[in-house]
Amino acid sequence: MRFYIFVIIFFSVNSVYAQDNFVYDDHGKRDPFVPLVSSAGLVVTYDEDLSVNDLVLEGIVADATSNNNFAIVNGKVVRPHDHIGPYVVDRIAADHVEFLKGTERFILKIKKGGV
Repeated sequence: MRFYIFVIIFFSVNSVYAQDNFVYDDHGKRDPFVPLVSSAGLVVTYDEDLSVNDLVLEGIVADATSNNNFAIVNGKVVRPHDHIGPYVVDRIAADHVEFLKGTERFILKIKKGGV
């Protein structure tokens, strides 16, 4: 009986180790296994890897009299001409923010009704 249990365990362990190595598919996002702090102790930023789908418009403060608008995108307060990764804030309206990446224009609208 012990022999059969040993044989079953042996072949099950062998089959686990015989599989190909696992390759993590990051789906275009930052790999969570890559450290956030470099060996020199500096915080590593991945702003260049941002896609427009990674940008979250959290709020807009619009001033109708002086056009001194600002927005909160990904937890950062931004004004026109500020940079978020490869994107430049071009215009902040009462309900959306326009970004430029090179010659491409992206519009990020604020969601109504909460999360």
